[in-house]
Amino acid sequence: MRCPDPAIVAEAEEILARFRALRRDLHRSPFADAERAGLTGPQVTVMACLVSKGPVTLTELSRVLGMSHSTVSGIVDRLQARGLVRRSQDTADRRRTRIMVTETVTRYVGQLEAGPFGRLTTALEQARPDQRRAISKGLRLLQELLR
Repeated sequence: MRCPDPAIVAEAEEILARFRALRRDLHRSPFADAERAGLTGPQVTVMACLVSKGPVTLTELSRVLGMSHSTVSGIVDRLQARGLVRRSQDTADRRRTRIMVTETVTRYVGQLEAGPFGRLTTALEQARPDQRRAISKGLRLLQELLR
């Protein structure tokens, strides 16, 4: 058996490392991303609920989440301080305040729900058409050579 060219070995190692990194990036835990961003699990839960329910009052949010009013109020206060949620006066009843998420949160929760496919789609949307063709062509070629 002959020894493979060291340059080819180095390229193969780099390609495998890139595949591992791609897999890790596609399948990374969105909750780990949230934690790195300084968000807690309950904060992510509140944001996801607000995205799915739309603007709600603090009382409605507490009831839906099964959390105390004071707990949800504290979470909302922290999210508002970070610019992730807003409070606005209810147009039908000015005594009530509705809580809503920002567009950034809506996108983030959408990515959580979309999973790896959503991350890949988002990345491909940022690429130019010629870059997308090059990615596809390169992957097809590599797949053919491996067979």
